[in-house]
Amino acid sequence: MRKGVRAMRVTNNVMMERAMRNVNVAFERYVKRQEQLASGCSINRLSDDPHGAAKAVRLRSTLKGLEQYKTNADIADTKLRAYDGVLDKVGSIMNRLRDLVGRAASDTVTPTERDGIAVEVRELFEEVVNAGNEMHNGEHMFAGHKVGQAPFKVERDADGRVTGVLYHGDSGKDAIEIGPGIVISGSLAGDEVFMADGANVFDAMIDIERHLRENDVESLSEEDLGRVDAVVDNILKHRAEIGGKGKRLELVMDRLESDSISIEGLLSKTEDIDFAEAIMRLCEQEIVYYAALSAASKSVQAGLLQFLR
Repeated sequence: MRKGVRAMRVTNNVMMERAMRNVNVAFERYVKRQEQLASGCSINRLSDDPHGAAKAVRLRSTLKGLEQYKTNADIADTKLRAYDGVLDKVGSIMNRLRDLVGRAASDTVTPTERDGIAVEVRELFEEVVNAGNEMHNGEHMFAGHKVGQAPFKVERDADGRVTGVLYHGDSGKDAIEIGPGIVISGSLAGDEVFMADGANVFDAMIDIERHLRENDVESLSEEDLGRVDAVVDNILKHRAEIGGKGKRLELVMDRLESDSISIEGLLSKTEDIDFAEAIMRLCEQEIVYYAALSAASKSVQAGLLQFLR
């Protein structure tokens, strides 16, 4: 008789433990559905979906890389626009200089008028030097890698007359990665822009001022106009280079944006929940949980009755 009672107690204990285990499992699933609905994510911890979590990590890493490329592309675009603005200014100065030289080369212009033109040419020269020493974000734009110092230094004689301009920068250019294996330079070296062979803007302007003061009409009409044109052509060449890089950047930035949208879509499909379905699943799990509670309650009651007998 005692053996039968003992066996019955063991059976009842097993039934109650199983019932409570079912309640705990149902409760955990119920809580999980609540967490998903509250967070809007189907994966709140690695154990929820190891494969999905690993995929989400890879997608987030890819998305982070794309964001860095987009940032780099924005930096390069801003720099190129700054360079183009300076070159546009220099180009306008050169156009004004050409007009002045053309007028000064006329036989109808008096020596006094040429002296007045020389004064304006000196002012234009100073503007070009300032353009060459222009700064962007605290760095000298045309200094190559030596961005901490002004690249162009004007040399003067004892009387204060300009004798030349020295370049204190180098020919270094930055390299900005705007995509996997895609590198673009967002800078221009000052010696290539302002002091190219046959198109040295400073030497040309210094000589033009001297020819104006010396009333050298022949040099103004035959030599100086050609030198100004060479400088203009060099400026236009670099502006065309900037324009080409800008167009390439535009295409790359569009592709980066498109790729980001695609990755975000994949990440959303991996992590985000369907709220309508999530609400339905929560209701289902709630029913399962309360059913498990009811079954456990009945098991406990039955066990107690058997024990009392």
